[in-house]
Amino acid sequence: MSKNRIVCTDQEPVHQPTSHAHIVSVGIGNDPSKADSKMTLGQVIAAIDAGDTFWTYGEGSKKWAQVHKVSCDRCGRTIIRSGPDAVKDNNLDSLRRCRWQ
Repeated sequence: MSKNRIVCTDQEPVHQPTSHAHIVSVGIGNDPSKADSKMTLGQVIAAIDAGDTFWTYGEGSKKWAQVHKVSCDRCGRTIIRSGPDAVKDNNLDSLRRCRWQ
């Protein structure tokens, strides 16, 4: 089992990131400005099912939030969501968008 920090996300559709976009891949690493590796949503869900944990970290708030797999309230797809903690900067939707090279 491993513990993984998510530092960025890719969402689709890109033009609706706050209305009904879903995370399709994430960047994993310790440096919030650069991901070391990329995982698809399917890989993250499989890893969670296997016992791995995923977290986000708010650089300003200094707070961690665990990431969970859930069913989307609007469409029923299995997605990932950060745990509710009333802190915005560790929310998956608030993380920067990944810049893959």
